Amino acid sequence: MTLLLLGGAWLPPQGSTAKENPLALGVAALGLAVFFAGFLAQLSIGFFGRPRFFLPRPFRGVKPDVPTAPTSVPRGKGDMTEISVRRDEADSYAQLRRYKVYVDGERVGDLRPGETCQRAVSPGMHTVQVKISWCSSPSLSVGVSEGERHELVCRAVPGVESDPVAMFTRRHDLLTLRRA
Repeated sequence: MTLLLLGGAWLPPQGSTAKENPLALGVAALGLAVFFAGFLAQLSIGFFGRPRFFLPRPFRGVKPDVPTAPTSVPRGKGDMTEISVRRDEADSYAQLRRYKVYVDGERVGDLRPGETCQRAVSPGMHTVQVKISWCSSPSLSVGVSEGERHELVCRAVPGVESDPVAMFTRRHDLLTLRRA
């Protein structure tokens, strides 16, 4: 924006041509180009979680912290041992961004509003956490028995949408995770 404003300040008075001051026209055009590049980067971060067009081509489709091979527990016929996390549809915080779901410290999926992430687990105690950027929910311990399915619901703490410093003051409890 600064380049755009500087270029505008240097532009010649109305009625004169840009040929009289080509430097001002160049600065204004550069400012406009930088502004649009930043706008595209913000859109890319909102939809993809990172500015894709700045990455080299081989890395554009790769998500480095998502497991590439399915890591699930083999199931028997009636075995439904799993943990399911659903993002509340009424959650209005960061609607264009995905919450990352972690089970036992391993990232197992992403959630947009209304989506559900399911993970087959072995019977026993497991920790579940939801994160967005550097903010997270407190870890929730879940005990799962053979053939049992636990459903959890996550959302942002009510009121953080209107609190501009919540992402700093409530870093470790910006999101909530509870049993459905």
